[in-house]
Amino acid sequence: MRFGVLVLAGALALPAVAAAQVTGVDAPPSPDLVPPARYTVTPWVGYRLPTGYNDVAAVGNAATLSVRTSRGGNVAVGLTGEARVYGPVNAVAAIGYSPADQDQVVFTDAEGNTDGYILEGPAVTFLKAGVQYRLPDPIPDNRRYHPAAFVTVAPAVVWSNYPELSGFSDNVNSTSREFALNLGVDAVTMLNSRGVALSFAVEDYITFLDRDRIRLREGELGTDFFEGEDTSFNVDYSTSNILLLRAGVSWRF
Repeated sequence: MRFGVLVLAGALALPAVAAAQVTGVDAPPSPDLVPPARYTVTPWVGYRLPTGYNDVAAVGNAATLSVRTSRGGNVAVGLTGEARVYGPVNAVAAIGYSPADQDQVVFTDAEGNTDGYILEGPAVTFLKAGVQYRLPDPIPDNRRYHPAAFVTVAPAVVWSNYPELSGFSDNVNSTSREFALNLGVDAVTMLNSRGVALSFAVEDYITFLDRDRIRLREGELGTDFFEGEDTSFNVDYSTSNILLLRAGVSWRF
């Protein structure tokens, strides 16, 4: 019995012994590895990708139309801060802003005829605070480059600030505030030994929409577009995705 336990222990230890023969027990870690940091501050620039979604509109007592709304993308700027909590777990908070771009609304009837309008969309402000986890580095690390990878999960708030359109009510002009869930992946690589790093990320703000607000806004815009003919919208989706690509320089200390 004891012999079997010793054999099993030796078998389990063999890979570690072999790795030690290749890399050396006392070999220092690669200087290119991203060291842990107590605090990190990252100003960044990025791009908010265009999004689109479908509605169904009933125009007065006439035909029912399908509607395609395409929201334009734009540049984005922001600031992210991280604080180490324990081991690979960080607390993370960020704020970002993306200016307005054009929204396009296209109506299509049963015969395939299209019509629509283009108007200025909202400027978008993001705010998130949550948890970030650093994925383990491979052992042994034989990569040519040594970036660290981080995964973020964070509750968020998204403000959509619509431009003032003359002749419309607050259903069209006011700012909307909606809650969201932020999911993101960051890749970080060191630029020098003084704690300066380069950060790339992709993230998604899964936004929980205020469908009543969307119905009122689109209904008022549609009624104006169809020259006073009452327009109602059936909004059959409850979330939207705001995708953001960003890059920044991090100070890690």
